[in-house]
Amino acid sequence: MAILSALIFFIFAIPQVLAALSDANSMKIPNRIPLIVLAGFLVMVPFTWTGLPDLMEHLMVGLTMFAVGFAMFAFGWMGGGDSKLLAATAFWFTWSDVYVYIAYTGIFGGLLTVFLLLGRKYVPVRILTTHWAMTMFGDEKKIPYGLALAAGAIVTFPVSDMFRATLPM
Repeated sequence: MAILSALIFFIFAIPQVLAALSDANSMKIPNRIPLIVLAGFLVMVPFTWTGLPDLMEHLMVGLTMFAVGFAMFAFGWMGGGDSKLLAATAFWFTWSDVYVYIAYTGIFGGLLTVFLLLGRKYVPVRILTTHWAMTMFGDEKKIPYGLALAAGAIVTFPVSDMFRATLPM
């Protein structure tokens, strides 16, 4: 079971890290990353099976967060890649897990926003010579929220019901 726990963590975490890196470098999350997150969920369901009611809860959480992300994108509050990552990640969580995920994502998002606001105000222009620095600090309006989404997901996952189903009793 310990191997399964490690495997499921890496299947979950690696696409999250890739999303964060992509968003930090280009302010975009490629569509394939949320698809990989969702496919990882579908592959891992049989290994973490706790019954049909739990599967239905995961599906409801994912679909609800898809609707929330879609609305946030429609209002211009979140980018398309961020909303897709939010929805795909939410499939891995139950209702109690998704509240923890949202809380951690909000904390990391607040810290990221403060970091960017301070950086955009106080980082000298001559330092903005790298692509990463220009991406992070050059655009006054965009925030690579995929970093906060990924951090919130990775911190939440070890306490999630799906992960705990892989732990030895």
